[in-house]
Amino acid sequence: MLASGASSATDTTISLMQSFTSQMANIKFEGVLMYVILMLVAGFICMEGYGIYRAALGVIGFAVGYSHVHAFVEGFELNDQTMFLVQVIAGLICAALAWTVLKIGIFIAVYHFVQANLSAILAAMLAERLNIPEIAYPLFSAVAGAGIAAFIAHLSTKAERIVVVSVTAALGGFAAVGFFVKMIPIFPVDITFLEKVPEIVWTGAKIFLSAAGFMVQGAIKEK
Repeated sequence: MLASGASSATDTTISLMQSFTSQMANIKFEGVLMYVILMLVAGFICMEGYGIYRAALGVIGFAVGYSHVHAFVEGFELNDQTMFLVQVIAGLICAALAWTVLKIGIFIAVYHFVQANLSAILAAMLAERLNIPEIAYPLFSAVAGAGIAAFIAHLSTKAERIVVVSVTAALGGFAAVGFFVKMIPIFPVDITFLEKVPEIVWTGAKIFLSAAGFMVQGAIKEK
């Protein structure tokens, strides 16, 4: 009787764990509350990045590792539970590296920033200056992003403060405005008229907020 009860409890626990991991593996960061939280976090990183840069780089590292590992393992057709485990492990590895080694943290953050915000521009530059087929754009973007990230990470050994402030201000500023734009269609109050705002205006807002974070953090001050 006891054995049967224990077996039933074990089966229930396993079933709950499988359900949880399945949901987590397919989680989508959306919804007004989620976007508000992400906006606040991004804004805080933008304005206070240097004071919390290890934690900020760790969070960015986890997010990048967790969300980008799909590209490397999607061909293996993993089930939800295994995929979730792989995502968490990748996220924790990237977070640990970003937290403990400044140059790696800067590299991850800058590479993510370039891929999220500048890849299209890099592809356009390639199209204008070099006669290379469009099929090469993704590779060029990845290589250029890695080169830019490695260069800025190297600079962090010579000018840590200004590099960390610049990276956190830019990443936080661009992310905060980006999350706001994504929230517009689902906001409880109708603000869909903002969808008609030209992209250049949102880009200007990102640059303005990033510049404000740069000034607030006092990049030119001595440590």
